[in-house]
Amino acid sequence: MAERSSTAEVGAIKRNALRLSLAAITSVFIFEFAAGISTNSLALITDGTHALLDAVVTAILIIATTLALKPRDTDHPYGHGKIETIGGFIGGAALFVVAIFFIYEASVRIAGAGSVPLVNPGAIGFAAIIYTLAVDGFRITVLRRAIKKATGTTTLKADFYHAFADLASTAVAFVGLWLVTAGFGHGDSVAAIVLGGFLAYLSSRFAYQNAMELTDVISPKLVARVRQAANDTEGVLECDDIKMHRVGREIFVEATIALRADISFENAHEISAQVEDNIAKSLSGTGLDVRPRNVTVHFEPAGGADLPPESIIEKAAGRVSGVRGVHNILVSKIGGTDSVGVSLHIQVNRSATLVEAHSVANAVEDSIRRQLRGAESITVHLEPLMPEIGGMEPLVDGDMQNSIMETVLGASDVKKAGKVETYRTAANVLIIDVDCAFSSEMTIEQIHERVSEIEKQIRTKYPGSIVTIHAEPS
Repeated sequence: MAERSSTAEVGAIKRNALRLSLAAITSVFIFEFAAGISTNSLALITDGTHALLDAVVTAILIIATTLALKPRDTDHPYGHGKIETIGGFIGGAALFVVAIFFIYEASVRIAGAGSVPLVNPGAIGFAAIIYTLAVDGFRITVLRRAIKKATGTTTLKADFYHAFADLASTAVAFVGLWLVTAGFGHGDSVAAIVLGGFLAYLSSRFAYQNAMELTDVISPKLVARVRQAANDTEGVLECDDIKMHRVGREIFVEATIALRADISFENAHEISAQVEDNIAKSLSGTGLDVRPRNVTVHFEPAGGADLPPESIIEKAAGRVSGVRGVHNILVSKIGGTDSVGVSLHIQVNRSATLVEAHSVANAVEDSIRRQLRGAESITVHLEPLMPEIGGMEPLVDGDMQNSIMETVLGASDVKKAGKVETYRTAANVLIIDVDCAFSSEMTIEQIHERVSEIEKQIRTKYPGSIVTIHAEPS
């Protein structure tokens, strides 16, 4: 709702500014044309005709702005913003025609230097000039304020340039009338040529920019910003294919990113959403309306050669029948060769015999060698799969808890024993959780060895139990 309100507010600013401009320039045409006829001033008639053309163009811009604000529909899935661009192109092209007319008219006057036109400016001529200058100043002020409030609007810029051209051409007309009264009949023609050349350059450049926008041209700098924002996003391996499309004030982006093939779909979606936000932020300072909903990111898996060896090993081991879990994967280079040594832990069913577990380990080694090039030394550590824990109930047994406490306190390096909690699962599995404190100067490796010893001693007393020791500094 807030977005619609903002769009409607911008549209109202644009329409109100253009309507004020249309009313002002229409009054200029009436006053200047009438004054030109009464004073026989070609400058006033020409400037009045210019004002009439501006009035027509401003009316076209109002229509273009109104149509551009129409919501998206089935025929215009990107909206109607291109209509505004067309309006800007028409405004620029019309201004170019007027500029060429100024140059032509001034050249004709200079070429016909022998016949000086009879012009009697009088008070009405200068009154028309002063009124027109005041109106042009009013239009420039109104349009400049509207442009600051509604950035990126080509129609307002087109009318602003027209108002500036009106001001300049009216100044030329004033100089021409003044020179006539001073006896220099063609001094204004030279000024008109200079002004016409400037306006021709300005209007042609503006029309060219809008024409290029109609052909969907995009600045390479904007494309580079998008690619940089995508590549800088954590998890993105590469951003290659980028398509950008501008419609009025809005810009639409489509980008394709490459991600690791082993990540989950959920993680891939999170990364692509972050890329969309980063792209929108990277373009926020360009003066364009860039919203995350207008950024579409497609993600594709990278080739297998781009996967880290740990991921290849995990997938290779996980495919083997009988493997219930894979963890603690270590990969290291062997000397200065391309060969690698691999060690990993796999979990198998607790009821599996040693022969069965060994057969699974051999199958894991063969699978890794097929998938990972250069795997020379492979060590597989077998572990029993922990049973699923469900329906735990607290087990109140003072003798058991005292026995566990004695075992913990009897272990080396234990400074203090905390709480001892015991549970029994629905599958009749004993769960033992113990808190104990060690010296803060011990390394984590030393503490791991002591904890493993304590857990082994407790499991010896209570076979089949699952023991967890929580170590903390004393």
